[in-house]
Amino acid sequence: MFKKVYVPIDNSDISDKVLQEAIDLVKATKSELRISHVVNLEQITFGIEMVGVAELKDALLNIGKTLIDQVKERIAKEGVSAEVKLIENYGSDIGSLIAEDAKEFGADLFILGSHHLGSFSHFITGGIAEDLAHETQIPILLITKHKQS
Repeated sequence: MFKKVYVPIDNSDISDKVLQEAIDLVKATKSELRISHVVNLEQITFGIEMVGVAELKDALLNIGKTLIDQVKERIAKEGVSAEVKLIENYGSDIGSLIAEDAKEFGADLFILGSHHLGSFSHFITGGIAEDLAHETQIPILLITKHKQS
């Protein structure tokens, strides 16, 4: 069974469902859990200094920290122990950052949410699950918004 579960989250609705699935799994299996959130700062820190860049960076980091605090509060209420971390990204591929962090953790399972962006959006933005499938050999449990019938 899985011993180390890695859950990258964002501010989307699906992340709540992903987090609950992870909580349920680690409770049932007594697995270790690491939850991460990547704040992408590349666009605001690249190149020249501009007015308001520091404030925008602080705002984005504060949004990320608020999410992390909410996650910590939720897992504490659920009685689950987890490492929860904020990763600052200054230009790396997000999938590569997550894969590297998961490897350092020794993860043997990813739990991810699927946003169902549509084929054009997926073509433009790619997908973290797809990136991770190429970056690692760690199994991926993909959670969707849709209920099964």
